[in-house]
Amino acid sequence: MRTNSPAMAVLILLLVLIYLGFLERVLERMRLTRMQALLILLVMVLGGGLPVIPLTRGLKVNLGGMAVPLIVVIYLVATADERAERLRVLIATIVTVIVVWIIDRLFPLEPGLFFLDIDPLYLPALVAAIVAYALGRSRRASFISAFLGVLLVDFIAWGENLVRGFGNITVILGGGGVFGAAVLSGVLAVLLAEIVGEIRERLHRT
Repeated sequence: MRTNSPAMAVLILLLVLIYLGFLERVLERMRLTRMQALLILLVMVLGGGLPVIPLTRGLKVNLGGMAVPLIVVIYLVATADERAERLRVLIATIVTVIVVWIIDRLFPLEPGLFFLDIDPLYLPALVAAIVAYALGRSRRASFISAFLGVLLVDFIAWGENLVRGFGNITVILGGGGVFGAAVLSGVLAVLLAEIVGEIRERLHRT
């Protein structure tokens, strides 16, 4: 993944917002402190630069793009207060997987065709963020659903390759590390939830 990509801009923006304290409420609702969030991002960046870990038959894992954020997702699910929120996460994740899987097959591999001029690497992330927020609503649910949605689609793609006899094709879960589509989708979902939530609160005050 190119580090001069839109994902880099999103990461830098996220780091700045966290460092300056603009996302304190978001972090509070996700049961994270500012230092914990910065440490997680740092570990993800460092982990993303390490060699990928082979699992089996062409399936590999990027530590920064899959392992570290997956631990965060497990933590967020475990600390969810309401059963209803866990149910929303499950439903949002399933729908996100279905929508992203369909989008992956409807749009071409080359950007600039049809009516969209979006890098196909980031289209799933954008779609996952929108779907996850629309169904998850909360910051926590949005991040979990978007991240897992993209990650599971990659896993499904690996399974499809095996079924079709293309076991020699490598699929990297969390490919691109912190700049990958899975992480980017989770970040975009959280930012979308915060922006829309703030707008709705301001409208209610007027």
